[in-house]
Amino acid sequence: MENRLEPRSNNLPWRYAAVALGLLVSLWLLRQALMPFFVAMILAYLLGPLVDRLSRYTRRTMAVAIILLVTIGLTVALLAWLIPFLYDQTGRLLASLPKWRALLDQKLAPLAQAHPYWADKIRQSLEGIDLGGAWGSLMKAGSGLLQFFLSALTLILVPLILYHLLEGGRSMLRFLEGLVPPRHQTRTKAMAMDIHERLGGYIRGQLAVALVMSLLQSLAFQLLGVPYAWLLGSVAGFFNVIPYSPYLVALLPALVLVGLEGMGVGQLVLVAGVFTAVQKVEALYLTPVWVGRASKLHSLEVLLALIAFGHWFGLLGLLFAVPLMVCVRVVMERLLEDYRQHPWFTEESTTH
Repeated sequence: MENRLEPRSNNLPWRYAAVALGLLVSLWLLRQALMPFFVAMILAYLLGPLVDRLSRYTRRTMAVAIILLVTIGLTVALLAWLIPFLYDQTGRLLASLPKWRALLDQKLAPLAQAHPYWADKIRQSLEGIDLGGAWGSLMKAGSGLLQFFLSALTLILVPLILYHLLEGGRSMLRFLEGLVPPRHQTRTKAMAMDIHERLGGYIRGQLAVALVMSLLQSLAFQLLGVPYAWLLGSVAGFFNVIPYSPYLVALLPALVLVGLEGMGVGQLVLVAGVFTAVQKVEALYLTPVWVGRASKLHSLEVLLALIAFGHWFGLLGLLFAVPLMVCVRVVMERLLEDYRQHPWFTEESTTH
């Protein structure tokens, strides 16, 4: 009696697909709790090349320890100088809010007399706003024991996760590569390397752009006499990670402060013009050269990423919109290659 072998299917068994789907759902539900892992991955992209170079002269474990200690030391020194400075600037700004409000009422008095209906509506809307109280509540938020524990745990976890990513990242990648079927390993490895190179270039370039933009905008505001120039310039540089947001979070407050200081329309136009010019330097040179060549994303793709991932993940989605879009872009490029090589696309028409 002959033994007949059943044909083996290349389809993924449903139980494996269910496990993969469960992992994706878990990542979605735990996306906020996984923030330390995301931060550590970004830092690993930044510090990985330094570790690779230093590991040529010593063991990788020692190289990782040296790079981490130097990075932590520089970060602590920077924060020890930066946080008190920005805290002082923010405190002075909040302390001067009553004066700014009085100046605003004084400047809007003629308009209020000319349009009493709309002035009354605006006054009613602003009566319930207490920025000083809101700031005080924000400073007190998270002061509970649980919040303090979670914040401290997050700070501890980032260096630990970063150490393991830098020290054992290659073994982790080999483990993940071993989960890919042999027939797909070549293509998957090529796609992963493409994502790795683009993400690394994007993250390093974006960090350099943010630092340069913070310096340029702060100097521009300082030379133009904008109050709290370094605070607003630092905000503009940090939010430069989210395209187009510096106009809202830095330029608008700067124009309001300049206007309340009694400067004329010409000064307002000058501040807006200089700010826009610095942003154009970023848009036309810094980002295309330092970031764009690495990510290979079109501006429309960036806007689509901001809208989609911002809607799904909130502020976290805005911060990681472009890196996620890089991954989507690479996957879509591979799928388009498969589509163009498929017989359905390449075969000639058989109709007569």
